[in-house]
Amino acid sequence: MMKIVTKKIEYKSEKQFEFADITDKIEKIVEESKIKEGQVLIYSQHTTLGIRINERERGFFHDFAKTIEKLIPKSEYYEHNDLTIRTENLVCDPGASDCINGHSHCQHMLLSTSETVPISEGKIMLGTWQRIFAVELDCCRTRKVLVQVIGNL
Repeated sequence: MMKIVTKKIEYKSEKQFEFADITDKIEKIVEESKIKEGQVLIYSQHTTLGIRINERERGFFHDFAKTIEKLIPKSEYYEHNDLTIRTENLVCDPGASDCINGHSHCQHMLLSTSETVPISEGKIMLGTWQRIFAVELDCCRTRKVLVQVIGNL
């Protein structure tokens, strides 16, 4: 029998380039769903928060932050940040970081909003060292990640 279960993970990030390991939360949602064969979709509801699978290793986290900052530095000019020309999607207070995060939006375009992982025998099928991360590309804020488990019982 096909079943679909949708849950939300909510947490507060602490800093830019934070890798929040949400693997254990995903595994618990899959276990509670009772789905044995299928897939799990992990989806960010934000355009400055990426969802990626990689190793949990401090050196990699530092390497990634250096690389992405080199490719898309915060110090560059972004039209998104120029409130003299930007007119769309303005819902922030004066001085709020929401308006001056053009670099975060561009960085997100190199990442992904979601990952999909197979489920077999009720377990997510990650590789030996793989973990699921919510990658913060902006500043400290409340984040929402949707988790949708689809498959057969």
